[in-house]
Amino acid sequence: MPGGLALIRTAEDLRTFLGTLKEAPFIALDTETTGLDPHRDRLLLVQVGTHDRQGLIDAQKVGKELVVMIGALDKPIVMHHAKFDLKMLATLGERKTLARLLVSDTMLSEQLLHNGRKAGIVAQGFGLAALADRYAGMGLDKSVREGFTQVVSADELTEVELRYAARDVEATYKIFASQMPLLRAEGLLKAAAIEGAASWGFAEMELAGMPIDAAAWKLLVEEADRERAEAKRHLDRLFRDVLSFDLFGAGDLNYDSDQEVEAALKKLGVKVEGTRREVLEATGHPAALAVVAYREHQKIVSTYGRRFLEHIHPTTRRIHTSFKALGAITGRASSSEPNLQNIPATSRFRACFRAPPGRLLITADYAGAELRILAEVSGDPVFVRTFEEGGDLHSIVASRIFQKPVSKNEHADLRARAKAINFGLAYGMGAQGLASQIGSPLDEAEWLLDRYFKAFPSIRGYLERSAHEALRIGFAATLSGRKHWFQDLAQSGADEGTKLRVAKNMPIQGTNADMTKLAMARIARALAEGEVDAALVNMVHDEIVVEAAATAAERAREIVETEMVSAGHEFIRRVPVVVDTHVGEAWQK
Repeated sequence: MPGGLALIRTAEDLRTFLGTLKEAPFIALDTETTGLDPHRDRLLLVQVGTHDRQGLIDAQKVGKELVVMIGALDKPIVMHHAKFDLKMLATLGERKTLARLLVSDTMLSEQLLHNGRKAGIVAQGFGLAALADRYAGMGLDKSVREGFTQVVSADELTEVELRYAARDVEATYKIFASQMPLLRAEGLLKAAAIEGAASWGFAEMELAGMPIDAAAWKLLVEEADRERAEAKRHLDRLFRDVLSFDLFGAGDLNYDSDQEVEAALKKLGVKVEGTRREVLEATGHPAALAVVAYREHQKIVSTYGRRFLEHIHPTTRRIHTSFKALGAITGRASSSEPNLQNIPATSRFRACFRAPPGRLLITADYAGAELRILAEVSGDPVFVRTFEEGGDLHSIVASRIFQKPVSKNEHADLRARAKAINFGLAYGMGAQGLASQIGSPLDEAEWLLDRYFKAFPSIRGYLERSAHEALRIGFAATLSGRKHWFQDLAQSGADEGTKLRVAKNMPIQGTNADMTKLAMARIARALAEGEVDAALVNMVHDEIVVEAAATAAERAREIVETEMVSAGHEFIRRVPVVVDTHVGEAWQK
Protein backbone atom coordinates (compact mmCIF):
# COMPACT_ATOMS: atom_id res chain seq x y z
CA MET A 1 0.00 0.00 0.00
CA PRO A 2 1.25 3.57 -0.67
CA GLY A 3 2.46 5.87 2.12
CA GLY A 4 3.91 3.06 4.24
CA LEU A 5 0.49 1.54 5.02
CA ALA A 6 0.96 -2.22 5.55
CA LEU A 7 -1.83 -4.73 4.89
CA ILE A 8 -0.98 -7.86 6.84
CA ARG A 9 -2.36 -11.30 6.00
CA THR A 10 0.12 -13.73 7.60
CA ALA A 11 1.66 -14.24 11.03
CA GLU A 12 5.14 -13.86 9.52
CA ASP A 13 4.30 -10.47 8.01
CA LEU A 14 2.78 -9.38 11.32
CA ARG A 15 5.91 -10.39 13.22
CA THR A 16 8.02 -8.37 10.81
CA PHE A 17 5.78 -5.32 11.12
CA LEU A 18 5.67 -5.44 14.92
CA GLY A 19 9.46 -5.53 14.90
CA THR A 20 9.41 -2.03 13.43
CA LEU A 21 7.52 -0.77 16.50
CA LYS A 22 9.94 -2.06 19.14
CA GLU A 23 11.21 1.42 20.02
CA ALA A 24 7.74 2.89 20.53
CA PRO A 25 6.83 3.62 24.19
CA PHE A 26 3.31 2.29 23.60
CA ILE A 27 1.20 0.89 20.77
CA ALA A 28 -2.21 2.10 19.62
CA LEU A 29 -4.83 -0.48 18.63
CA ASP A 30 -8.24 -0.30 16.99
CA THR A 31 -10.64 -2.73 15.36
CA GLU A 32 -13.04 -2.64 12.43
CA THR A 33 -16.05 -4.92 12.51
CA THR A 34 -19.26 -5.56 10.62
CA GLY A 35 -21.31 -4.47 13.64
CA LEU A 36 -21.39 -3.98 17.39
CA ASP A 37 -22.49 -7.45 18.57
CA PRO A 38 -19.58 -9.85 19.17
CA HIS A 39 -22.00 -12.79 19.14
CA ARG A 40 -23.34 -12.05 15.65
CA ASP A 41 -20.92 -9.68 13.91
CA ARG A 42 -17.46 -10.31 12.48
CA LEU A 43 -14.05 -8.87 13.31
CA LEU A 44 -12.53 -7.71 10.02
CA LEU A 45 -9.41 -5.73 10.84
CA VAL A 46 -7.14 -5.16 13.80
CA GLN A 47 -5.05 -2.03 13.34
CA VAL A 48 -1.90 -1.41 15.37
CA GLY A 49 0.74 1.28 15.15
CA THR A 50 2.06 4.67 16.19
CA HIS A 51 1.79 8.26 14.99
CA ASP A 52 3.75 7.55 11.80
CA ARG A 53 3.39 3.83 11.11
CA GLN A 54 0.21 1.75 11.07
CA GLY A 55 -0.38 -1.87 10.16
CA LEU A 56 -3.75 -3.33 9.19
CA ILE A 57 -4.16 -6.98 10.12
CA ASP A 58 -6.69 -9.21 8.36
CA ALA A 59 -8.16 -10.71 11.51
CA GLN A 60 -9.78 -13.68 9.80
CA LYS A 61 -6.60 -14.71 7.99
CA VAL A 62 -4.10 -14.23 10.83
CA GLY A 63 -6.48 -15.39 13.56
CA LYS A 64 -5.71 -15.66 17.27
CA GLU A 65 -1.96 -15.51 16.61
CA LEU A 66 -2.33 -11.76 16.26
CA VAL A 67 -3.53 -11.52 19.88
CA VAL A 68 -0.57 -13.60 21.07
CA MET A 69 1.97 -11.48 19.20
CA ILE A 70 0.48 -8.16 20.34
CA GLY A 71 0.49 -9.42 23.91
CA ALA A 72 4.15 -10.47 23.55
CA LEU A 73 5.15 -6.85 22.82
CA ASP A 74 5.01 -6.23 26.59
CA LYS A 75 4.07 -2.59 26.02
CA PRO A 76 1.04 -0.52 26.99
CA ILE A 77 -1.73 -1.07 24.43
CA VAL A 78 -3.81 2.08 23.96
CA MET A 79 -7.36 1.96 22.60
CA HIS A 80 -10.32 4.30 22.43
CA HIS A 81 -13.30 2.66 24.16
CA ALA A 82 -11.15 -0.39 24.88
CA LYS A 83 -14.04 -2.46 26.20
CA PHE A 84 -15.51 -2.81 22.71
CA ASP A 85 -12.21 -3.68 21.01
CA LEU A 86 -11.44 -6.27 23.70
CA LYS A 87 -14.82 -7.94 23.22
CA MET A 88 -14.23 -8.23 19.49
CA LEU A 89 -10.66 -9.50 20.00
CA ALA A 90 -12.05 -12.10 22.39
CA THR A 91 -13.94 -13.69 19.49
CA LEU A 92 -10.54 -14.93 18.29
CA GLY A 93 -9.80 -16.63 21.63
CA GLU A 94 -6.67 -16.17 23.78
CA ARG A 95 -8.53 -14.98 26.87
CA LYS A 96 -5.39 -15.38 28.98
CA THR A 97 -3.43 -13.00 26.75
CA LEU A 98 -6.23 -10.41 26.71
CA ALA A 99 -6.48 -10.51 30.51
CA ARG A 100 -2.74 -9.77 30.74
CA LEU A 101 -2.68 -6.78 28.38
CA LEU A 102 -1.56 -3.50 29.88
CA VAL A 103 -4.49 -1.44 28.59
CA SER A 104 -4.95 2.32 28.46
CA ASP A 105 -8.13 3.96 27.19
CA THR A 106 -8.12 7.44 25.63
CA MET A 107 -11.87 7.85 26.14
CA LEU A 108 -11.74 7.06 29.86
CA SER A 109 -8.58 9.12 30.29
CA GLU A 110 -10.34 12.13 28.83
CA GLN A 111 -13.32 11.62 31.11
CA LEU A 112 -10.98 11.46 34.11
CA LEU A 113 -9.37 14.73 33.03
CA HIS A 114 -12.75 16.48 32.77
CA ASN A 115 -14.68 14.96 35.68
CA GLY A 116 -16.57 18.00 36.96
CA ARG A 117 -15.18 20.42 34.40
CA LYS A 118 -16.93 19.46 31.19
CA ALA A 119 -18.01 23.01 30.36
CA GLY A 120 -16.92 23.88 26.84
CA ILE A 121 -16.46 20.30 25.64
CA VAL A 122 -19.91 18.86 26.20
CA ALA A 123 -21.01 19.56 22.62
CA GLN A 124 -17.97 17.74 21.25
CA GLY A 125 -18.11 14.88 23.73
CA PHE A 126 -15.57 12.11 24.24
CA GLY A 127 -15.73 10.28 20.92
CA LEU A 128 -12.58 9.51 18.93
CA ALA A 129 -13.37 12.14 16.29
CA ALA A 130 -13.79 14.83 18.95
CA LEU A 131 -10.52 13.91 20.68
CA ALA A 132 -8.65 13.66 17.38
CA ASP A 133 -9.70 17.20 16.56
CA ARG A 134 -8.99 18.43 20.10
CA TYR A 135 -5.50 16.99 20.48
CA ALA A 136 -4.18 16.32 16.97
CA GLY A 137 -6.09 18.66 14.71
CA MET A 138 -7.21 15.61 12.72
CA GLY A 139 -10.57 15.42 11.02
CA LEU A 140 -11.99 11.89 11.07
CA ASP A 141 -14.87 11.20 8.70
CA LYS A 142 -16.78 8.59 10.73
CA SER A 143 -19.35 8.15 7.93
CA VAL A 144 -16.81 5.90 6.18
CA ARG A 145 -17.41 3.41 9.01
CA GLU A 146 -20.86 2.61 7.60
CA GLY A 147 -19.30 0.74 4.69
CA PHE A 148 -17.83 -1.93 6.97
CA THR A 149 -21.27 -3.33 7.75
CA GLN A 150 -21.78 -4.40 4.15
CA VAL A 151 -18.67 -6.56 3.68
CA VAL A 152 -17.95 -10.20 4.39
CA SER A 153 -14.16 -10.08 4.57
CA ALA A 154 -11.28 -7.59 4.65
CA ASP A 155 -10.63 -8.39 0.96
CA GLU A 156 -13.67 -6.31 0.05
CA LEU A 157 -12.52 -3.13 1.80
CA THR A 158 -11.64 -0.17 -0.39
CA GLU A 159 -8.48 1.90 -0.09
CA VAL A 160 -10.57 4.72 1.38
CA GLU A 161 -11.83 2.39 4.09
CA LEU A 162 -8.34 1.05 4.80
CA ARG A 163 -6.94 4.56 5.13
CA TYR A 164 -9.81 5.46 7.44
CA ALA A 165 -8.90 2.45 9.63
CA ALA A 166 -5.22 3.50 9.71
CA ARG A 167 -6.07 7.09 10.67
CA ASP A 168 -8.03 5.85 13.69
CA VAL A 169 -4.83 4.26 15.02
CA GLU A 170 -2.77 7.34 14.21
CA ALA A 171 -5.29 9.52 16.05
CA THR A 172 -5.45 7.23 19.08
CA TYR A 173 -1.66 7.29 19.41
CA LYS A 174 -1.44 11.08 19.12
CA ILE A 175 -4.30 11.60 21.58
CA PHE A 176 -2.70 9.45 24.27
CA ALA A 177 0.71 11.03 23.72
CA SER A 178 -0.93 14.38 24.54
CA GLN A 179 -2.99 13.01 27.44
CA MET A 180 -0.07 11.39 29.27
CA PRO A 181 1.57 14.61 30.54
CA LEU A 182 -1.86 15.93 31.55
CA LEU A 183 -2.66 12.77 33.51
CA ARG A 184 0.74 12.97 35.18
CA ALA A 185 0.36 16.64 36.07
CA GLU A 186 -3.09 16.04 37.60
CA GLY A 187 -1.96 12.98 39.57
CA LEU A 188 -4.34 10.77 37.60
CA LEU A 189 -1.96 8.09 36.34
CA LYS A 190 -3.02 5.54 38.98
CA ALA A 191 -6.73 6.15 38.39
CA ALA A 192 -6.20 5.87 34.61
CA ALA A 193 -4.29 2.62 35.13
CA ILE A 194 -7.15 1.20 37.21
CA GLU A 195 -9.68 2.11 34.50
CA GLY A 196 -7.51 0.53 31.82
CA ALA A 197 -6.99 -2.63 33.84
CA ALA A 198 -10.73 -2.94 34.52
CA SER A 199 -11.57 -2.69 30.81
CA TRP A 200 -11.09 -6.41 30.27
CA GLY A 201 -13.31 -7.15 33.29
CA PHE A 202 -16.14 -5.05 31.85
CA ALA A 203 -15.61 -6.63 28.43
CA GLU A 204 -15.75 -10.11 29.91
CA MET A 205 -18.98 -9.36 31.81
CA GLU A 206 -20.71 -7.97 28.74
CA LEU A 207 -19.48 -10.83 26.58
CA ALA A 208 -20.48 -13.57 29.03
CA GLY A 209 -23.84 -12.10 30.05
CA MET A 210 -26.02 -13.12 32.97
CA PRO A 211 -28.05 -16.36 32.84
CA ILE A 212 -31.78 -15.90 33.44
CA ASP A 213 -34.79 -18.15 34.06
CA ALA A 214 -37.35 -16.42 31.81
CA ALA A 215 -40.25 -18.62 32.89
CA ALA A 216 -39.71 -17.84 36.58
CA TRP A 217 -39.42 -14.13 35.74
CA LYS A 218 -42.77 -14.15 33.91
CA LEU A 219 -44.49 -15.78 36.89
CA LEU A 220 -43.19 -13.06 39.22
CA VAL A 221 -44.36 -10.31 36.87
CA GLU A 222 -47.83 -11.87 36.63
CA GLU A 223 -47.97 -12.08 40.42
CA ALA A 224 -46.86 -8.45 40.72
CA ASP A 225 -49.58 -7.42 38.25
CA ARG A 226 -52.24 -9.09 40.39
CA GLU A 227 -50.83 -7.61 43.60
CA ARG A 228 -50.71 -4.13 42.07
CA ALA A 229 -54.34 -4.37 40.98
CA GLU A 230 -55.40 -5.55 44.44
CA ALA A 231 -53.32 -2.80 46.08
CA LYS A 232 -55.09 -0.20 43.95
CA ARG A 233 -58.52 -1.55 44.86
CA HIS A 234 -57.50 -1.41 48.52
CA LEU A 235 -56.39 2.20 48.08
CA ASP A 236 -59.67 3.13 46.43
CA ARG A 237 -61.52 1.76 49.46
CA LEU A 238 -59.33 3.68 51.92
CA PHE A 239 -59.65 6.95 49.97
CA ARG A 240 -63.34 6.44 49.11
CA ASP A 241 -64.47 9.47 51.13
CA VAL A 242 -62.20 11.87 49.21
CA LEU A 243 -62.42 10.39 45.70
CA SER A 244 -64.71 10.68 42.74
CA PHE A 245 -65.56 7.40 40.98
CA ASP A 246 -66.53 6.67 37.39
CA LEU A 247 -69.39 4.42 36.27
CA PHE A 248 -67.17 1.36 36.64
CA GLY A 249 -66.16 2.15 40.23
CA ALA A 250 -62.61 3.28 39.44
CA GLY A 251 -61.23 6.20 41.47
CA ASP A 252 -59.80 9.30 39.82
CA LEU A 253 -56.74 9.67 42.10
CA ASN A 254 -53.35 9.08 40.50
CA TYR A 255 -51.44 7.21 43.20
CA ASP A 256 -48.16 7.78 41.35
CA SER A 257 -48.54 11.56 41.69
CA ASP A 258 -46.87 12.98 44.79
CA GLN A 259 -49.02 16.12 44.71
CA GLU A 260 -52.33 14.27 44.38
CA VAL A 261 -51.46 11.75 47.11
CA GLU A 262 -50.30 14.48 49.49
CA ALA A 263 -53.52 16.46 48.91
CA ALA A 264 -55.71 13.37 49.37
CA LEU A 265 -53.94 12.41 52.60
CA LYS A 266 -54.47 15.94 53.89
CA LYS A 267 -58.22 15.54 53.32
CA LEU A 268 -58.04 12.42 55.47
CA GLY A 269 -56.32 14.44 58.20
CA VAL A 270 -52.80 13.19 57.49
CA LYS A 271 -50.37 16.07 56.89
CA VAL A 272 -47.05 15.06 55.35
CA GLU A 273 -44.06 16.93 53.92
CA GLY A 274 -43.62 14.99 50.73
CA THR A 275 -44.48 11.37 49.93
CA ARG A 276 -41.15 9.57 50.30
CA ARG A 277 -41.49 6.07 51.65
CA GLU A 278 -39.91 6.93 55.03
CA VAL A 279 -42.25 9.89 55.49
CA LEU A 280 -45.38 7.89 54.67
CA GLU A 281 -44.36 4.96 56.90
CA ALA A 282 -43.64 7.33 59.80
CA THR A 283 -47.32 8.41 59.86
CA GLY A 284 -48.51 4.88 60.62
CA HIS A 285 -51.80 5.73 58.87
CA PRO A 286 -53.37 2.83 56.92
CA ALA A 287 -53.89 4.94 53.79
CA ALA A 288 -50.28 6.17 53.80
CA LEU A 289 -48.99 2.64 54.32
CA ALA A 290 -51.21 1.40 51.49
CA VAL A 291 -49.70 4.00 49.15
CA VAL A 292 -46.25 2.62 50.01
CA ALA A 293 -47.40 -0.93 49.26
CA TYR A 294 -49.01 0.07 45.96
CA ARG A 295 -45.93 1.94 44.81
CA GLU A 296 -43.72 -1.04 45.59
CA HIS A 297 -45.86 -3.23 43.32
CA GLN A 298 -46.00 -0.51 40.68
CA LYS A 299 -42.21 -0.18 40.74
CA ILE A 300 -41.78 -3.92 40.27
CA VAL A 301 -44.13 -4.00 37.28
CA SER A 302 -42.63 -0.93 35.61
CA THR A 303 -38.99 -1.75 36.34
CA TYR A 304 -38.92 -5.53 36.04
CA GLY A 305 -41.88 -6.12 33.74
CA ARG A 306 -42.17 -8.34 30.70
CA ARG A 307 -40.19 -5.87 28.59
CA PHE A 308 -37.11 -6.78 30.60
CA LEU A 309 -37.15 -10.18 28.90
CA GLU A 310 -36.86 -8.49 25.51
CA HIS A 311 -33.20 -8.05 26.38
CA ILE A 312 -32.54 -11.80 26.24
CA HIS A 313 -30.02 -12.31 23.44
CA PRO A 314 -31.41 -14.45 20.59
CA THR A 315 -28.14 -16.35 20.24
CA THR A 316 -26.89 -16.81 23.80
CA ARG A 317 -30.30 -16.68 25.57
CA ARG A 318 -28.62 -14.58 28.28
CA ILE A 319 -28.86 -10.94 29.40
CA HIS A 320 -25.97 -8.84 28.07
CA THR A 321 -26.08 -5.48 29.82
CA SER A 322 -23.96 -2.51 28.79
CA PHE A 323 -21.63 -1.09 31.43
CA LYS A 324 -20.51 2.52 31.52
CA ALA A 325 -17.23 2.39 33.42
CA LEU A 326 -17.54 6.01 34.57
CA GLY A 327 -21.24 6.08 35.26
CA ALA A 328 -21.01 8.57 38.15
CA ILE A 329 -18.73 11.40 39.21
CA THR A 330 -17.31 9.16 41.94
CA GLY A 331 -16.05 6.63 39.41
CA ARG A 332 -18.83 4.13 40.01
CA ALA A 333 -19.93 2.14 36.97
CA SER A 334 -23.51 2.12 35.72
CA SER A 335 -25.47 -0.45 33.75
CA SER A 336 -28.11 -0.07 31.03
CA GLU A 337 -30.08 -1.97 28.39
CA PRO A 338 -31.07 -3.42 30.80
CA ASN A 339 -29.95 -2.09 34.15
CA LEU A 340 -28.68 -5.05 36.17
CA GLN A 341 -27.64 -2.86 39.10
CA ASN A 342 -31.09 -1.78 40.30
CA ILE A 343 -32.42 -5.21 41.30
CA PRO A 344 -32.39 -5.17 45.13
CA ALA A 345 -30.64 -8.00 46.93
CA THR A 346 -33.92 -8.72 48.72
CA SER A 347 -35.92 -8.96 45.50
CA ARG A 348 -37.22 -12.33 44.39
CA PHE A 349 -36.31 -11.27 40.87
CA ARG A 350 -32.65 -11.83 41.73
CA ALA A 351 -33.36 -15.52 42.18
CA CYS A 352 -34.39 -15.66 38.51
CA PHE A 353 -30.77 -15.19 37.52
CA ARG A 354 -29.77 -18.84 37.67
CA ALA A 355 -26.67 -20.58 36.42
CA PRO A 356 -27.12 -23.25 33.72
CA PRO A 357 -26.96 -26.93 34.74
CA GLY A 358 -23.52 -27.89 35.98
CA ARG A 359 -22.57 -24.31 36.83
CA LEU A 360 -22.85 -22.04 39.87
CA LEU A 361 -22.88 -18.31 40.64
CA ILE A 362 -20.43 -16.81 43.14
CA THR A 363 -21.62 -13.53 44.64
CA ALA A 364 -19.02 -11.57 46.59
CA ASP A 365 -19.23 -8.12 48.13
CA TYR A 366 -17.13 -5.97 50.40
CA ALA A 367 -18.48 -5.90 53.96
CA GLY A 368 -18.96 -2.30 55.09
CA ALA A 369 -16.41 -1.05 52.57
CA GLU A 370 -17.33 2.63 52.79
CA LEU A 371 -17.24 2.62 56.59
CA ARG A 372 -13.85 0.89 56.52
CA ILE A 373 -12.65 3.61 54.14
CA LEU A 374 -14.03 6.21 56.57
CA ALA A 375 -12.08 4.52 59.37
CA GLU A 376 -8.97 4.58 57.16
CA VAL A 377 -9.11 8.26 56.27
CA SER A 378 -10.32 9.53 59.67
CA GLY A 379 -8.30 7.25 61.93
CA ASP A 380 -11.18 7.26 64.43
CA PRO A 381 -10.04 4.94 67.26
CA VAL A 382 -13.49 3.42 67.91
CA PHE A 383 -14.05 2.66 64.23
CA VAL A 384 -10.55 1.24 63.82
CA ARG A 385 -10.75 -0.90 66.97
CA THR A 386 -14.24 -2.18 66.13
CA PHE A 387 -13.16 -3.35 62.68
CA GLU A 388 -9.92 -4.84 64.03
CA GLU A 389 -11.92 -6.86 66.56
CA GLY A 390 -14.68 -7.80 64.13
CA GLY A 391 -17.34 -5.99 66.15
CA ASP A 392 -20.74 -4.66 65.06
CA LEU A 393 -20.06 -1.00 64.31
CA HIS A 394 -23.73 0.02 64.06
CA SER A 395 -24.50 -1.38 67.52
CA ILE A 396 -21.46 0.28 69.06
CA VAL A 397 -22.30 3.63 67.49
CA ALA A 398 -25.91 3.35 68.67
CA SER A 399 -24.77 2.50 72.21
CA ARG A 400 -22.58 5.62 72.25
CA ILE A 401 -25.33 7.89 70.94
CA PHE A 402 -28.24 6.60 73.04
CA GLN A 403 -26.24 5.58 76.12
CA LYS A 404 -27.78 2.11 76.41
CA PRO A 405 -26.89 -1.43 75.30
CA VAL A 406 -27.72 -2.01 71.62
CA SER A 407 -27.35 -5.09 69.44
CA LYS A 408 -29.09 -6.70 66.48
CA ASN A 409 -31.55 -8.20 68.98
CA GLU A 410 -31.68 -5.54 71.68
CA HIS A 411 -32.99 -2.08 70.75
CA ALA A 412 -32.70 -2.98 67.08
CA ASP A 413 -34.56 0.20 66.14
CA LEU A 414 -31.76 2.30 67.63
CA ARG A 415 -29.19 0.25 65.72
CA ALA A 416 -31.11 0.98 62.51
CA ARG A 417 -30.90 4.72 63.22
CA ALA A 418 -27.18 4.51 63.84
CA LYS A 419 -26.78 2.54 60.62
CA ALA A 420 -28.60 5.27 58.71
CA ILE A 421 -26.23 7.88 60.14
CA ASN A 422 -23.11 5.80 59.46
CA PHE A 423 -23.91 5.22 55.81
CA GLY A 424 -25.46 8.65 55.36
CA LEU A 425 -22.29 10.39 56.46
CA ALA A 426 -20.33 8.38 53.90
CA TYR A 427 -22.63 9.93 51.29
CA GLY A 428 -22.26 13.47 52.63
CA MET A 429 -25.74 13.49 54.17
CA GLY A 430 -26.78 16.30 56.49
CA ALA A 431 -29.59 16.68 59.04
CA GLN A 432 -32.28 17.23 56.39
CA GLY A 433 -31.24 14.08 54.54
CA LEU A 434 -31.17 12.06 57.75
CA ALA A 435 -34.65 13.29 58.69
CA SER A 436 -35.96 12.07 55.34
CA GLN A 437 -34.08 8.78 55.64
CA ILE A 438 -35.46 7.83 59.05
CA GLY A 439 -38.78 9.67 58.83
CA SER A 440 -38.11 11.96 61.80
CA PRO A 441 -38.57 15.70 62.44
CA LEU A 442 -35.62 17.87 61.48
CA ASP A 443 -34.83 18.84 65.08
CA GLU A 444 -34.56 15.17 66.08
CA ALA A 445 -32.19 14.49 63.17
CA GLU A 446 -30.07 17.48 64.20
CA TRP A 447 -29.94 16.14 67.77
CA LEU A 448 -28.85 12.71 66.53
CA LEU A 449 -26.05 14.14 64.39
CA ASP A 450 -24.89 16.34 67.27
CA ARG A 451 -24.71 13.32 69.60
CA TYR A 452 -22.95 11.32 66.91
CA PHE A 453 -20.25 13.89 66.31
CA LYS A 454 -19.69 14.41 70.04
CA ALA A 455 -19.16 10.67 70.37
CA PHE A 456 -16.90 10.47 67.31
CA PRO A 457 -15.03 13.78 66.97
CA SER A 458 -12.44 12.24 64.62
CA ILE A 459 -15.17 11.52 62.09
CA ARG A 460 -16.48 15.06 62.28
CA GLY A 461 -13.00 16.51 62.08
CA TYR A 462 -12.08 14.52 58.99
CA LEU A 463 -15.34 15.25 57.14
CA GLU A 464 -15.28 18.98 57.84
CA ARG A 465 -11.57 19.41 57.29
CA SER A 466 -11.39 17.42 54.05
CA ALA A 467 -14.58 18.93 52.59
CA HIS A 468 -13.53 22.53 53.19
CA GLU A 469 -10.04 21.81 51.89
CA ALA A 470 -11.59 20.30 48.74
CA LEU A 471 -13.64 23.44 48.17
CA ARG A 472 -10.56 25.59 48.73
CA ILE A 473 -8.42 23.77 46.15
CA GLY A 474 -11.32 23.18 43.75
CA PHE A 475 -11.58 19.38 43.72
CA ALA A 476 -12.15 16.29 45.86
CA ALA A 477 -10.00 13.20 45.34
CA THR A 478 -10.07 9.50 46.15
CA LEU A 479 -7.16 7.55 47.61
CA SER A 480 -6.08 6.62 44.06
CA GLY A 481 -5.97 10.28 43.06
CA ARG A 482 -9.20 10.17 41.04
CA LYS A 483 -10.59 13.73 41.05
CA HIS A 484 -13.89 15.51 40.81
CA TRP A 485 -13.56 19.22 40.12
CA PHE A 486 -16.22 21.72 41.27
CA GLN A 487 -16.20 23.93 38.18
CA ASP A 488 -19.41 22.56 36.70
CA LEU A 489 -21.16 22.68 40.08
CA ALA A 490 -20.12 26.30 40.51
CA GLN A 491 -21.35 27.25 37.05
CA SER A 492 -24.66 25.49 37.67
CA GLY A 493 -25.29 27.70 40.72
CA ALA A 494 -25.11 24.86 43.25
CA ASP A 495 -25.23 26.08 46.84
CA GLU A 496 -22.53 25.54 49.43
CA GLY A 497 -24.38 22.62 51.02
CA THR A 498 -24.47 20.71 47.74
CA LYS A 499 -20.75 21.26 47.17
CA LEU A 500 -19.94 20.11 50.69
CA ARG A 501 -21.98 16.92 50.24
CA VAL A 502 -20.10 16.10 47.05
CA ALA A 503 -16.78 16.94 48.73
CA LYS A 504 -17.54 14.54 51.60
CA ASN A 505 -18.92 11.76 49.43
CA MET A 506 -16.36 11.68 46.61
CA PRO A 507 -13.30 10.42 48.54
CA ILE A 508 -15.25 7.62 50.24
CA GLN A 509 -17.55 6.31 47.52
CA GLY A 510 -14.91 7.00 44.88
CA THR A 511 -12.26 4.98 46.73
CA ASN A 512 -14.80 2.18 46.97
CA ALA A 513 -15.12 2.32 43.17
CA ASP A 514 -11.32 2.30 42.82
CA MET A 515 -10.87 -0.85 44.88
CA THR A 516 -13.78 -2.68 43.26
CA LYS A 517 -12.49 -1.99 39.74
CA LEU A 518 -8.99 -3.06 40.74
CA ALA A 519 -10.47 -6.24 42.21
CA MET A 520 -12.35 -6.93 38.95
CA ALA A 521 -9.14 -6.60 36.98
CA ARG A 522 -7.23 -8.91 39.29
CA ILE A 523 -10.02 -11.50 39.42
CA ALA A 524 -10.35 -11.63 35.64
CA ARG A 525 -6.61 -12.03 35.22
CA ALA A 526 -6.26 -14.67 37.95
CA LEU A 527 -9.13 -16.75 36.58
CA ALA A 528 -7.65 -16.61 33.07
CA GLU A 529 -4.08 -17.33 34.13
CA GLY A 530 -5.25 -20.22 36.32
CA GLU A 531 -7.35 -21.53 33.42
CA VAL A 532 -10.31 -21.74 35.77
CA ASP A 533 -13.63 -22.42 34.06
CA ALA A 534 -15.18 -19.22 35.41
CA ALA A 535 -15.82 -15.65 34.29
CA LEU A 536 -17.08 -12.33 35.59
CA VAL A 537 -20.76 -11.89 34.70
CA ASN A 538 -21.93 -8.85 36.71
CA MET A 539 -21.00 -6.16 39.21
CA VAL A 540 -23.14 -3.88 41.37
CA HIS A 541 -21.06 -1.13 42.96
CA ASP A 542 -18.90 -3.17 45.37
CA GLU A 543 -20.50 -6.53 44.63
CA ILE A 544 -18.97 -8.86 42.03
CA VAL A 545 -20.66 -11.88 40.45
CA VAL A 546 -18.74 -14.75 38.83
CA GLU A 547 -20.15 -17.80 37.04
CA ALA A 548 -18.14 -21.02 37.32
CA ALA A 549 -18.37 -24.68 36.50
CA ALA A 550 -19.59 -26.52 39.60
CA THR A 551 -16.30 -28.43 39.73
CA ALA A 552 -14.33 -25.16 39.70
CA ALA A 553 -16.61 -23.09 41.92
CA GLU A 554 -14.63 -23.43 45.15
CA ARG A 555 -11.36 -22.54 43.42
CA ALA A 556 -13.07 -19.57 41.76
CA ARG A 557 -14.51 -18.43 45.11
CA GLU A 558 -11.04 -18.53 46.67
CA ILE A 559 -9.62 -16.43 43.83
CA VAL A 560 -12.45 -13.90 44.06
CA GLU A 561 -12.08 -13.47 47.81
CA THR A 562 -8.26 -13.32 47.69
CA GLU A 563 -8.14 -10.74 44.90
CA MET A 564 -10.88 -8.57 46.43
CA VAL A 565 -9.07 -8.47 49.78
CA SER A 566 -5.77 -7.77 48.02
CA ALA A 567 -7.28 -4.91 46.00
CA GLY A 568 -8.93 -3.50 49.12
CA HIS A 569 -5.64 -3.41 50.99
CA GLU A 570 -4.17 -1.21 48.27
CA PHE A 571 -6.30 1.54 49.83
CA ILE A 572 -7.32 0.34 53.31
CA ARG A 573 -4.41 -0.43 55.61
CA ARG A 574 -5.56 0.47 59.13
CA VAL A 575 -8.35 -2.13 59.32
CA PRO A 576 -9.05 -5.58 57.86
CA VAL A 577 -10.80 -5.87 54.49
CA VAL A 578 -13.65 -8.37 54.68
CA VAL A 579 -15.44 -10.00 51.73
CA ASP A 580 -18.70 -11.91 52.08
CA THR A 581 -19.24 -14.66 49.50
CA HIS A 582 -22.15 -16.87 48.53
CA VAL A 583 -22.02 -19.82 46.15
CA GLY A 584 -25.24 -21.21 44.73
CA GLU A 585 -27.37 -21.84 41.69
CA ALA A 586 -28.90 -18.35 41.81
CA TRP A 587 -27.68 -14.77 42.25
CA GLN A 588 -27.99 -14.28 46.01
CA LYS A 589 -25.99 -12.58 48.73
